[in-house]
Amino acid sequence: VNFAMRMVTILLVCIAATGLLQLFGFNVTTIVAGLGIGGIAVALAAQKTIENLFGGLTLMADKPVRIGDYCRFGTQEGWVEDIGLRSTRVRTPARTVISVPNAVFSNVDIENLTSRDRMRFFTTLNLRYETTPDQMRKVLEQLRALLVGHPKIGSELLRVRFTAFGASSLDIELNAYILTPSVDEFLEIRESLLLQIMDLVSRAGTGFAFPSQTVYMTRDQGVGRAGRAIPQP
Repeated sequence: VNFAMRMVTILLVCIAATGLLQLFGFNVTTIVAGLGIGGIAVALAAQKTIENLFGGLTLMADKPVRIGDYCRFGTQEGWVEDIGLRSTRVRTPARTVISVPNAVFSNVDIENLTSRDRMRFFTTLNLRYETTPDQMRKVLEQLRALLVGHPKIGSELLRVRFTAFGASSLDIELNAYILTPSVDEFLEIRESLLLQIMDLVSRAGTGFAFPSQTVYMTRDQGVGRAGRAIPQP
């Protein structure tokens, strides 16, 4: 709406200026013809401006984002505050404002995070190698029951699997979708799930692993003059 109002304002100003010139006796046709000749030079000088104008029209037509949407573009992200004739203004999480030329903004990959209908919950649990097969089965069973029974967890693409023998852990992957578009609600549900996961892992009698190394130490017997090993005290 703001974009359309600006275009209508510019059009009305041009019509009013033309009418005033004609009212004062100027030959508008000659003036317009002269502007047409000079318009070529103006168009070349204003190439970037015209490019940004058409970029803004593209954003208006395709509507990848709307004012107020939270999006990610390139390496930046933030809330769209305005889509103007020349640039789009985005307020970042640091509360700064980025002015992105429309020609650039319309040509990058734009990820509209506001349009999500659900949010992904994905994590990898690293259990200790001391975990027995029975303990692993119990953990997997309770994790599946926890996610299936949660009212805010979708049933599609819900996955709990023992996936790998890691370098220092037994790895379990959890994948689920939390049925909310709200970031605050997602963080609250994720926090509750992680705390419940900690409780059930503890009740299963195992625990979480951390990167570690095992060092084996031995004593070198050495070699004597005759090539025989010399016993060490």
